[in-house]
Amino acid sequence: MAFEKVEYTFPDPDADAAKQNIEIEDSSAIEVDLSGKKEEKDEPKANGAEDKGIKKATPKDELEIEVVDDTPKADRNRKPSEPPEEVTDEELEDYSEKVRKRIQHFSKGYHDERRAKEAALRERDELERFVKSIQDENSKLKGSVNKNQTALIEQAKKTAEIELTQAKNAYKTAYDAGDTDAVIAAQESITNAKIKTDRLNNFKVPSLQEEADEVKSKEGSKPAAPTVDPRAQDWAKKNTWFGTDDEMTSLALGLHNKLAKQGVDLQSDEYYEAIDTRMRQLFPDKFEEEIAETEEAEKPKKQANVVAPATRSIAPKKVKLNRTQVAIAKRLGVPIELYAQKVAEEMRKE
Repeated sequence: MAFEKVEYTFPDPDADAAKQNIEIEDSSAIEVDLSGKKEEKDEPKANGAEDKGIKKATPKDELEIEVVDDTPKADRNRKPSEPPEEVTDEELEDYSEKVRKRIQHFSKGYHDERRAKEAALRERDELERFVKSIQDENSKLKGSVNKNQTALIEQAKKTAEIELTQAKNAYKTAYDAGDTDAVIAAQESITNAKIKTDRLNNFKVPSLQEEADEVKSKEGSKPAAPTVDPRAQDWAKKNTWFGTDDEMTSLALGLHNKLAKQGVDLQSDEYYEAIDTRMRQLFPDKFEEEIAETEEAEKPKKQANVVAPATRSIAPKKVKLNRTQVAIAKRLGVPIELYAQKVAEEMRKE
């Protein structure tokens, strides 16, 4: 009996899907507006789903995010084919030796590729797990450091309060005894204690940065001084009598404590206006002299024109994230906005 040569051909699921003329539209982009302005953009919808391309109106200083598909065009809208069924020994007996070897060769290649992909997935999952554990450990360490800094600041505040109380008692004793030198020394101690207390009250624990490249250290740099409210620094620069005139400084600190007890926001316009108004009422001559000196010093400055540098960098208001970046951010539990901010920082560096 003559045998007929038969060749086994694997089905092509992509070709079958193409014959059915099925069209699958790509998912739309997700955009977040940094400038806070609403924009309208028509995006295609997939299978009648709601349009995901609507830009959300976000608060100011937030990034505009657009998610784009980074899948190669040749691989888009393709569904993975089902794994082929295992060929049994009975089925192999129906084919010639040459056909059987080809089938076994293709079957081995399929399983080799499957095992390689599974190994790559396991390695990726392990890497993501390791990175997540490092992030959790860093978060715990940062929380511990912040707690220790807060405890040190509270201890310093208590010490400053004790020094202020001792200075007041010394002032009272010197005043009752009629010792002028001791009264002056006690006044200086009270002023110094109040300044120290005010700085500690306005001091804020610096938050540790999430990105390692934002934490930079310089060799030979001095320890960082406690940060003070920038507006308070500007106010002190404008009022040169603060810290040099003991009488005016003591009165200003007294007004500060009074406003603080009344619940006035120490960074508001109301706070600075109240101090400036009261000080001008009590020392009108002093402020008239400062105004005259300021006007005389500003005369030549009015002729100068300030030109902005030509190399000024403009932060991008729109950042495009591909699907791979969005997927990684979600797996790591990082908000998409935070991930986009990091991408924007890299764009500024470029």
